[in-house]
Amino acid sequence: MAIRDAGYDVEKQVLSINLHIDPEEYALLEERILRISGVLDVGFNPVSGIAKITYNPLTTTKNTVLKQLASLGVEYSEVEVVKTQRKKVSIGFRRALSFVIGTSVLVLGMTGMLVNLETGVVLPLLALLVILLSHDILRKGFKALFYLRPTMESLIALSSTSTFTAGLILLLLGFHEHSTGSLFEASAGVLGFVSLGLYLEERLRYRALRHLNNLEKSLHGTIRVVRNGDVVEVGVEEVAVGDIVEVRAGDKILVDGIIIEGWGYIDESTFTGEPEPVFKTSEKRDFVLAGSTLVSGYLKIRATRVRDETVLSNILESAKTAVFYKPSFQRIADRVVGFLTWIVIAIALSTFTFWFLVTRDIILSVMFMASVLAVTCPCPLGIAIPLAVSIGVIKASKKQVLIRRGDVFERILKANTLILDKTGTLTLGKPIVANFTVYGDLTRKQILELTCSVESRSEHPLARAIEEYCREQGVEVKDPEYYEHLPGLGVLGRVNGSEVVIGNLSLLENMNIEIPTDIVNTLKEIGSRGGTPILVAINGKIAGVFEVKDKLREEAPRVIEYFKQNGFQIGVLSGDIEASVEYVKKILKLDFAYASLKPVDKARIIRELQSNGVLPIYVGDGVNDAIAIGAAFIGIAMGRAPDISREAGDVVLLSNNLESLRDLYCLSKRVVRVARSNLFWAFIYNTTLVPIAAGALYLPMGVMLRPELAALAMVLSDISVVLNSLSLLLNKKC
Repeated sequence: MAIRDAGYDVEKQVLSINLHIDPEEYALLEERILRISGVLDVGFNPVSGIAKITYNPLTTTKNTVLKQLASLGVEYSEVEVVKTQRKKVSIGFRRALSFVIGTSVLVLGMTGMLVNLETGVVLPLLALLVILLSHDILRKGFKALFYLRPTMESLIALSSTSTFTAGLILLLLGFHEHSTGSLFEASAGVLGFVSLGLYLEERLRYRALRHLNNLEKSLHGTIRVVRNGDVVEVGVEEVAVGDIVEVRAGDKILVDGIIIEGWGYIDESTFTGEPEPVFKTSEKRDFVLAGSTLVSGYLKIRATRVRDETVLSNILESAKTAVFYKPSFQRIADRVVGFLTWIVIAIALSTFTFWFLVTRDIILSVMFMASVLAVTCPCPLGIAIPLAVSIGVIKASKKQVLIRRGDVFERILKANTLILDKTGTLTLGKPIVANFTVYGDLTRKQILELTCSVESRSEHPLARAIEEYCREQGVEVKDPEYYEHLPGLGVLGRVNGSEVVIGNLSLLENMNIEIPTDIVNTLKEIGSRGGTPILVAINGKIAGVFEVKDKLREEAPRVIEYFKQNGFQIGVLSGDIEASVEYVKKILKLDFAYASLKPVDKARIIRELQSNGVLPIYVGDGVNDAIAIGAAFIGIAMGRAPDISREAGDVVLLSNNLESLRDLYCLSKRVVRVARSNLFWAFIYNTTLVPIAAGALYLPMGVMLRPELAALAMVLSDISVVLNSLSLLLNKKC
């Protein structure tokens, strides 16, 4: 209420719609959408065609936003899921027929000029037929022009109709058909080549979407669920968390979950790209993901995530929304596209005026004007970067890297420091109790019963290690009468009237519990061996010390060396004791290490580093890391991380393997390189061909870029951008 009284709002809602526009139109439309009252942000995915409009529900409504879009002349439809189907077959047929007739007109025109074949009204009629077949291009072009936001279609519409209209008028005024033939050829040729380009581009974009199509299909179907002792088949939307799902050989797994019975070989190529099935079993309580397939065996799975909460759904959502965060160089391109078409129209009119004043030749003047309109297409500039980013996100998902912000590819290359959490990030996150030492008067069994009863409420990996140790020892666990978790320190509890404190040295010191010198020395010895000491105090006195060990990840040294070679400083932030953290620093040859940190301490250190010009990447896996992940220049969560940490991250490493971090950095280099090369060649193309199209070489060399050839050059430029972006999918290195 205080925030509202101060004049601010924190509420927001998101509207997802499918914009029926071409990608290059978006840059021109974005500014107008942002002017709608109550709209906070807008983003567009050029691959899926989906736009997300964020608005303040206290200022406007969904229906009001949609009405405003309609008033801008925008065609849209609401979407719930990714739409990756091809356009209607009839549109593809019209595009192909338009190209065939357009090129036929060029052949007829050239033949008529070469052998003096009388074409009569054939050329204008065929040109008119091409215009009718391309009516959607012309309609969209003139509609955009009417709303003062001209696009590629606007330039093509002006080019083709101006040449056709000029040819028709001159023919009616008595000019010979050979004099006007070149104008009809130009009109039909421009639309013919543009139709071909749109057809090819649509097919190429569909190819980029096939991976998302396959992922989406993996979420649908029926599933066998065990209910009241019977196995029933239901739709996947009816499955709830906790349900027991039966999976037989050949079945697609449609939920995320834990194997509780059986074993099998599972095809996880949807996520890993590796064709070899992976053996998983209930003995190890292995985890399975929706979208994978049971090749052989039999499983019963307890569902832990269903429908929109599965990892696969998160990948799809990531692919849809990641590009809504623009790299800085895309914003520059958007501004250029915003006024480029107006500049082209001005250049075209100036070109017509110049050549008419110089030559008094209306046909030549119209041809030069049409060439300028046809050759200058903002499409390559409009899609150069978002298309590369979209395909980069798809490629990353194949590497088990979930990109939640499209600007990550650019920002990660600016980062200069890599900071990692220790437990569960640099280590496997599967600690075991290596030793337990008893102090005081209580028996070993009494201490373990009290300790494990309290730890049974904790989700921390170290707590699970102690729980496993207790199970092995046959310890009876009771519900604690009181429980409290202190992030980064430990836990407190009460069992059978006994006050139990479990945690690190800092926690016990804060509780004013005396730590004898011999125990302090024991803690240092444990740390020097790379272990983590966990102290237990009961009723204010030290009762025992656990030595918990966790293996370093096998890939950690390789990944750290890779980032060092790329100029990074590498460090670790941990809540563990100093001796244990120093051990990891020494083994992995890190540049710096901070120990005994609370969650807020990690975030504070990261902010201090950033205030000194450091751009840190932080990688963590626990609730304790959520604040630090959110504070970092780039926050990365391991796939096993709790939801709060994954939500804070810009990136999620689904594989729980640090090699994915190296893959991400390598892929980022390629995405940015492709995006910038797209942008560079799009600029070079426009700056080089516009003067030629305007006739710069006509007087000195007699060289003229005819409108139909200008349109072909424009199409080739557009296709080259799409093909260059698709090259990201072909490269196997990263």
